[in-house]
Amino acid sequence: MRNFISTSGLILTLTALFIITGVAYALTEAQEWVDRGVDYFKAGNYKEAKECFDKALEIDPDNAAFWGIKGFTLGCLGKYEEAIECFDKALKLDPDYAVAWNNKGGTLSLLGKYEEAIECYDRALEIDPDDAEAWYNKGNALVRLGKYEEAIECYDKALELAPDYTDVWINKGFTLDELGKHEEAIECCDRALEIDPDDADAWINKGVALDSLGKYEEAIECYDRALEIEPDDAEAWYNKGYTLNSLGKYEKEIECYDRALEINPDFADAWNNKGAALDSLGKYEEALECYDRALEINPDFADVWYNKGAALDDLGKCEEAIECYDKVLEINPDDVDVWTNKGLALNSLGRYEEAVECYDKALEINPNLEEASENKAEALEKLDEK
Repeated sequence: MRNFISTSGLILTLTALFIITGVAYALTEAQEWVDRGVDYFKAGNYKEAKECFDKALEIDPDNAAFWGIKGFTLGCLGKYEEAIECFDKALKLDPDYAVAWNNKGGTLSLLGKYEEAIECYDRALEIDPDDAEAWYNKGNALVRLGKYEEAIECYDKALELAPDYTDVWINKGFTLDELGKHEEAIECCDRALEIDPDDADAWINKGVALDSLGKYEEAIECYDRALEIEPDDAEAWYNKGYTLNSLGKYEKEIECYDRALEINPDFADAWNNKGAALDSLGKYEEALECYDRALEINPDFADVWYNKGAALDDLGKCEEAIECYDKVLEINPDDVDVWTNKGLALNSLGRYEEAVECYDKALEINPNLEEASENKAEALEKLDEK
């Protein structure tokens, strides 16, 4: 699990919101309320900041910058729909307000509306083609849509404009890793670390890329470096555990997941992987407890249902295992491994005809699956013996 740096999606400082408008404000009563709001904002008191901006807008309701700053603050409060309304009011007053387009895009991204977000970033870039933030944010939205090559083009544009922008290097590396270009991903992480040697996310992503290349010891060194910087980074502990699994160090792996879960008890992936590690140690009952915890957090986590089914199989609880496999197939009906395992469980119960149906289903999806062919032949032999 790599870290994709998207943070808030609202991408400029409050000071920048004023500078970019190009408007010089006299110290009016409205501006005094805004200045007070900015002080609250910097202290993290967003509710009080928003109240100050409301006061400013009562005095000067046609000020695009005031609407923009209120929208920014609402975004920080998690009130994304209200934030968009503010950005729309700012843009009605000033259609060339690039920062408002950019921040509207960031807010839409937080709502998962990536296509609409990209339209906003494009508007911002029409106004200011040299806005590295807009190129960066557009790249992030494209990654969320799985458009990795296009995202890299955006990151490259951002880096032409801001070569020392560490988050762009990190996200470009993330995207290259998604494309299987692990060496290039490592180069991006290294570039980020030249700029900021204490960027934990860069160390984590470099570790993941090294893991993909089978360089497990080097990967662990990267995670350890990240944990020196941020000891409470649940992702770093999780990734270290994942890599320790590849080295067969299951006890140490579990320790890492436990640390991750102390930090984030609702980390479903960590519960799942802890369960798998316990499974590898033959501790099936403990593994089942972990899988159940993961499913409380995410009932549609197909991998967990599969792993729970396999653990129940190992305990000889074939009926319960089949129920788990059926849950996976509701989520992903084309999972050949699940059809095969369900067939094996049915086979163990002497339900050979149903087992053959499962193997047939697996072979429809993958006609070259030798395991399913062999298991089907065995089940047919059992039927002939009846």
